[in-house]
Amino acid sequence: MGSNKEEKDAIYLEQERVVNTRKACFWSILVSVAGGLMLGWWEYQYHPTNRQLWMVPFGLILFSTPVIVWFSVMASDICNLKDDDHVKRVSQLSNSVSAKKDGQWSNHVNDV
Repeated sequence: MGSNKEEKDAIYLEQERVVNTRKACFWSILVSVAGGLMLGWWEYQYHPTNRQLWMVPFGLILFSTPVIVWFSVMASDICNLKDDDHVKRVSQLSNSVSAKKDGQWSNHVNDV
């Protein structure tokens, strides 16, 4: 009976993670589209006279930032997938090894 509740909790957490990922993806695409539209509007409206030049860097930042962020997140996930077994093994080792006091340093720790 307990495993069924744990299974439902795990499914709920997975669904919540998927929903949050979709929200983040939607908002990043929306920001990128807004930057692209701003650049297009500047090109159409103001480029012949070179006015409103502030729109160009602002539009480029809006357009390119989500792409850079998603690239870094994906690269981080790929690197973490490869090192996942190593991290688990190291954490298991650190939990199984008991720390013992060195006779030389035990006095100094107690004096502090």
